[in-house]
Amino acid sequence: MILKIAYKGKDFCGSQIQAKGRTVEGEVISALERLDLIDKKASRFRILSRTDKGVSACCNLAKFETKKNVDIERLNHELPTDIFILGKSEGVLKLPVKKHYVYVVGFSDAKRLDLDKLKHVAKLFSGKHDFSNFARIEKDKEKTSVREIEVNVEVSGNLILIHFHGTGFLWQMIRRIVRCMYDFSYGKIDESEILGLLSLKISKNYSAADACNLILFDIDAGLKFDEDVRAKKKIDKKMGLLEREMFFFSQL
Repeated sequence: MILKIAYKGKDFCGSQIQAKGRTVEGEVISALERLDLIDKKASRFRILSRTDKGVSACCNLAKFETKKNVDIERLNHELPTDIFILGKSEGVLKLPVKKHYVYVVGFSDAKRLDLDKLKHVAKLFSGKHDFSNFARIEKDKEKTSVREIEVNVEVSGNLILIHFHGTGFLWQMIRRIVRCMYDFSYGKIDESEILGLLSLKISKNYSAADACNLILFDIDAGLKFDEDVRAKKKIDKKMGLLEREMFFFSQL
């Protein structure tokens, strides 16, 4: 079974279950257990795309094993108000999944940033690079820090949306790239330095931009979902056109 999940990340310590702190995975597992839909150990429950503390999702996927019918509407009633189950599928995942993140640049920052510079630097980061300088590398988990991504910039009203597409991202990679894009726009770093960081001729540990502005917008896993129309209408109403409203989840 695969569930399509949306959540507001503000009050979570991340998506993956931890020894301490509230997590998306923990809340969904608890709800499934209360409804007697899974056995925690036997279900092999996992969320496909890890998100950090504060990061929200319009679409993440949870995979688990169960022989019981999962009633989405009933499950949504069991979940807290900052998590929504949007649909379910019993199809087979098409790997690697394609991920789409959006970093929302709010009005106060957007009016100070140079849009042309942002669009230019987005092209520098697009393509296949070693992103060691733009991530927290987990040596025991990552075989390589090389990733191929596409970055583009869109203006939406008073906001700037930075789109990231790829099949995989390193820990904090997007937020560190965004921080560098800001620095380039402000004139704190030039193109040659960025190219040096991407070619590893220069070494620098970039800090990460604010997590609350980052949204896991979509995951394409080649699946067809049975959607909960009520849940979708509810989240659309609360978020007011997901693609265009600042923070998407800030009004939940």
